[in-house]
Amino acid sequence: MKNLRRAFPIITFFLFMFYLVACNSSGNNKFKVNPEDKIQEALKNKKYLMVIVESADCRYCEKLNNEILASQNVKERLIKNNITVAIVNAYGQRKITDPTTKKEMEEEAFALAYRVQGFPTIIIFDPSKNYEMLTYINGYIPKNDFVNLLDFVGSGCYKKTDYETFIKNNKNC
Repeated sequence: MKNLRRAFPIITFFLFMFYLVACNSSGNNKFKVNPEDKIQEALKNKKYLMVIVESADCRYCEKLNNEILASQNVKERLIKNNITVAIVNAYGQRKITDPTTKKEMEEEAFALAYRVQGFPTIIIFDPSKNYEMLTYINGYIPKNDFVNLLDFVGSGCYKKTDYETFIKNNKNC
């Protein structure tokens, strides 16, 4: 019993350290790419900008990253439709540029400014209208709907019709 009392703080310390390493390694991977680089790329090249606001522990964000954004089909559609993706940490402190105002702010301030209330939140900005917000989607969307959204935006059909009509017309304006 005496040995157990001595070992308890040591075991607790190692379990705590293991927990910290495990949590940090899984949550930080999605935030490795600096969103500011992607934002500047879109602004410089007049591309549509899709900002995805996530949190480190969001399981639907992981699903979006692993099942949708990692898909070769989606990567090809992003290129075809001239869309750049920036993933922003809703609680992050990195400096990013708000595409609409062109003001620098922290990721957390961006999430507050756009009233992000759930994760993931997808915000698309229109380069033809000085990066005015085009659409705002709160929550996860399935892969097929995500691809349809990319085609709707990239085709420019959003300027002529609504999304439902676009889908009913077999992705034609």
